[in-house]
Amino acid sequence: MEARLEIKLQQPNPLFTRWLERWLHEAEQRNRKSQHKLRQALQALRNYPLPLYSGRECAVLRGFGTTLCQLIDEELRQHRLLASQAKLNMSATAASSSAEYQEQVQQVVKVVQRKQKQQQLQKPKKLTKKAQQELAAAEERERVVHMPAGSYRIVLLVDTQETSGKNKRILDQTRSYLQTLNVEHEVRRLTVGDFLWIARDAAGNELVLPYIVERKRMDDLASSIRDGRFHEQKHRLHQCGLPHIIYLIEDYGDNEQLGLPLESLLQALVNSRVQSADIQVVRCDNHYRSMCYLSGVGAALQQLYVDAAKTLYSVDKPQLARAQADSCRGQEGLLKFRSLYEDSARNAQLTVREVFVQQLLQLHSLSLDRALAIVERYATPRLLLDAYAACQSETEARQLLAGLCCGPLQRPLGEKLSQCIHQFYTNEFKAS
Repeated sequence: MEARLEIKLQQPNPLFTRWLERWLHEAEQRNRKSQHKLRQALQALRNYPLPLYSGRECAVLRGFGTTLCQLIDEELRQHRLLASQAKLNMSATAASSSAEYQEQVQQVVKVVQRKQKQQQLQKPKKLTKKAQQELAAAEERERVVHMPAGSYRIVLLVDTQETSGKNKRILDQTRSYLQTLNVEHEVRRLTVGDFLWIARDAAGNELVLPYIVERKRMDDLASSIRDGRFHEQKHRLHQCGLPHIIYLIEDYGDNEQLGLPLESLLQALVNSRVQSADIQVVRCDNHYRSMCYLSGVGAALQQLYVDAAKTLYSVDKPQLARAQADSCRGQEGLLKFRSLYEDSARNAQLTVREVFVQQLLQLHSLSLDRALAIVERYATPRLLLDAYAACQSETEARQLLAGLCCGPLQRPLGEKLSQCIHQFYTNEFKAS
């Protein structure tokens, strides 16, 4: 029987690896944020088993963006140019001694490098439009915004979904009521929530105040509970980083013919308030009362920030909790609006853990706190399946999650939900 040999190169791309290691070392010394992308790209390149011949081919690997691929192509072009010059010099000085040959090669290299540096200084490399946008976005995220007391004003942002749609008469009321109440506002597309407040200075910098409002009419609340959007929206609101979440619930006439019993809707709101300390539920009789509530919140924020002469500065999402703890010292760290917009976008790159949470939320009666408790124990579906496989019996596997404590009250998940999750992840789908 013939044996099959498998040949695997230890370093399929030593040249590209050496360049990335050099760039990563320089980025770490200068403490640039690009070091995270370079480290990710270097790890992907080391794990790739096949040789690559250009920066464009590297684009298939994780971490290699347009700018990095262009840098590799430029470095590769210079490397080939130097190699060609060295080869010509070698043929011209074949009779020379080894020491003279090495000296001439070094001289050629220095001349070529000097010319290339002069060309780069005289004519800077023109980046593509996409590369320029990415570079500008990266610089904007790294730039620290500082707003001294008295240099900013507070503006209410209204999501475009609140001011456009089929029922134009109802939706136009949002802007009409806000104008009547003399609320400074601006209509803009929001990737999370329906309303939020920003602090804007004269230079156009925008920092998001730590309050976000999700407005729902009673019939919309019933619809979102039926199709699963309610739990998914709560998860996205928690993930956005703003610590104060307000559910603004409007009555729908006499609250009849909602699609779900009124008692079930009220119970869902109570559960949201009890299970999550950062969620506040506010009920209003009609749309005008909702806009009056927003006007009142805006006035309170005016007192808390502008009238109190508070200094604001920008922070990253991981630093937000610590910055909020220091807010009593007359200054407060807030997220930039651009960062919140990009990080909360639906099409943003999600981790396996976040996708796992969204998948669990599609199951009936599985709330956000319960899904987070499961993911805290088993971070990925693969780990959960391995835990099922390690059980001694089918009964033990079905009860694996029953005793898992969830939420602030640390209540167990229960046998019924544990069996439902086991059945969902272990039964194979068979097409009819």
